[in-house]
Amino acid sequence: MIIGVDFDNTIANYTGVFHSVAVALGWLPTNIGTSKSDVKSYFIEQGIEPQWTELQGIVYGKEIHQAKPYESCLEVLKTFKAQGHLLKLISHKTRYPIIGDKVDFHSAATEWLRNNAFIDHPDSPFERSNIFFNETKAEKIACITAQQCDVFIDDLESILLAPNFPPETRKVLFNVDISSEDKCLEHHPHWENIQLCI
Repeated sequence: MIIGVDFDNTIANYTGVFHSVAVALGWLPTNIGTSKSDVKSYFIEQGIEPQWTELQGIVYGKEIHQAKPYESCLEVLKTFKAQGHLLKLISHKTRYPIIGDKVDFHSAATEWLRNNAFIDHPDSPFERSNIFFNETKAEKIACITAQQCDVFIDDLESILLAPNFPPETRKVLFNVDISSEDKCLEHHPHWENIQLCI
């Protein structure tokens, strides 16, 4: 079976990272909530949304090392590989930030994968040849189709429910913060649950 997996907020967990980076830069009061949505809301309410855009570039670029793998994610993906499944990472992110230093997000994410043993280690679940970073959501969905994924795991309902998402691909929503009521989606808040259902 070919199992496709998203990267940001599916493998890489940014919980608290936006807050800690913004505080360290002096851009955010410490009393603001630590979630990404709390941090984003602060910048929008203050009328400094471009600074939020710049913060995203910093977090997804030079500060990506602060993100951690979701609990049990690496172990579950290794198990899938050991069971004979083929794993493909298919993500969408722009290559360079809109504002700020010109850091290559694709290279930064690839380095994160290597540093966290998802690639380039003897028992890594992914081969480099099966890492696909796409610039847009449309390109990502086209890649899921082209790679003939039997299953795709993503944190974004907007991807899984897109009209052009391949109908033959099983949709698995990974999201620790929401409870999807859409009957088209399997929703799992933990990687251990995903292991049990595949």
